[in-house]
Amino acid sequence: MADTLSPARITVALIVALTLWRVAVLFGAPFDLSFDEAQYWGWAQDPSFGYFSKPPLIAWVIWLTTAIGGDAEPWVRLGATLAHTATALVLFLVGRALFDARTGMWTAVVYATLPAVSVSSLLISTDPFLLLFWSLALHAYIRALNASGVKWWALLGLWIGLGLLSKYAMVFFVVSMVLHLAWSARDRAWLRRAGPWLATLIGVVVYLPNLWWNRTHGFASYVHTGANANLKSDLFNPGELVEFLGSQFGVFGPLLFATLLVVVLVRLRPAARDPRLRLLLAFTLPVLGAITVQAFLSRANANWAATAYAAGTVLVVAWLRGHGCALGGRSLGDGAWRYVLHVSVALHLVAAGLAYNLDGIARLAGVELTAGTDPLKDMRGGAALGEQVRALKAQHPDLTLLFDDRKLMASMLYYARPVVFDAVMFRQTPGIQNHYELTTTLAGMEGRDFLLVARNDDVTVRAAFEHSEHLGDLRVEVHPGYARTAGIYRLTGYKGHAFP
Repeated sequence: MADTLSPARITVALIVALTLWRVAVLFGAPFDLSFDEAQYWGWAQDPSFGYFSKPPLIAWVIWLTTAIGGDAEPWVRLGATLAHTATALVLFLVGRALFDARTGMWTAVVYATLPAVSVSSLLISTDPFLLLFWSLALHAYIRALNASGVKWWALLGLWIGLGLLSKYAMVFFVVSMVLHLAWSARDRAWLRRAGPWLATLIGVVVYLPNLWWNRTHGFASYVHTGANANLKSDLFNPGELVEFLGSQFGVFGPLLFATLLVVVLVRLRPAARDPRLRLLLAFTLPVLGAITVQAFLSRANANWAATAYAAGTVLVVAWLRGHGCALGGRSLGDGAWRYVLHVSVALHLVAAGLAYNLDGIARLAGVELTAGTDPLKDMRGGAALGEQVRALKAQHPDLTLLFDDRKLMASMLYYARPVVFDAVMFRQTPGIQNHYELTTTLAGMEGRDFLLVARNDDVTVRAAFEHSEHLGDLRVEVHPGYARTAGIYRLTGYKGHAFP
């Protein structure tokens, strides 16, 4: 009992300490929300079962955290920090269930210090919640395979449904589950039993509200997700493939991703002979393989394969600790291979420390950040620009704000609040392209006057009005040669246009 509890206590202590560090960074020097984060905050002002580009759970979480602490940036982002903390603890349970408590401990610590997790913990996005429910589902699935009754299968269905409400990539979990059951002779009989089908049914039922929302909104989220795949563009892009694979060394860490490649490309057959590693491979390879193919056919963002690293972390930790296979007849845990874990965690913590203190380190070093060296450049200047928009609106209280760009409108909805809550997006193309084109309209506003806050000087917008007057430009200098800008126009007498 003591051997089991000791790694558990160490795990909790380490993960809590890491979380407290991140919370201190989050609240100590908050930087501006990115336009995506601002858009998610905007969604939370109107809780719903769906939104244009994502299912609704992220908005629900932001609604909860901001209801507790207010609308400041740290409270908008806090859900991501806590979700990654919970995921690390769940992966401890996965590692312990499959191997032993020490493997679970290393899994939790490695996951919590992954480069992508260190970054993602301070930004609100759908990935932290997807990874949490994916990991919960993985744990429930492992327990269900080794338990009688349907309790764990039912819980698996709940986690699948909540995962789908977080991000549609959760569907890969079901694909991986079917692949594993077909691949594992020991577990194949479950395909003829009620458990997996019950889990799938419960998952669908939990997810149904978002399906209903999509049905009543022209299946907007599905259309957007399909468009993101971009398979209508030129096929076969080796440059995109190389870029995506290179990015994974940053997402998972260089030593860990190299180890994963060794397991997958060199040691797959011996690894797959162990039923535990085979299960983990089944929940790693489909995602990583599918997104790699996507990158080759079109493009893929670095985070699209994130769910591969839930089971992938357990897989790499277990393999490096010598579970299930050996290298040259020796347990990996007996040699230098085990130090990959120690070195990786140390490197990742150093990298996190540098990233979390970038501004301070630059000042101490006497280095001025530029647009080319500042990874946070797009999260600076939003608050200052919002102040200018708020002041401008106060000068023209009779005019409704009009925007021509989703990113600018999202940022200003947060930073110029509340004077922009009745703002409208000017749609310039057929079809709905973003959340604001879905939820606002110029239909029926003929004859109205507007204050255009424009990212682009597009005459198409001004041509839809009787008169246009350029009032000036807003500008917030972020770095020399890089600024947040907007053109300001008084538009009177809306005449209507092709896509109101």
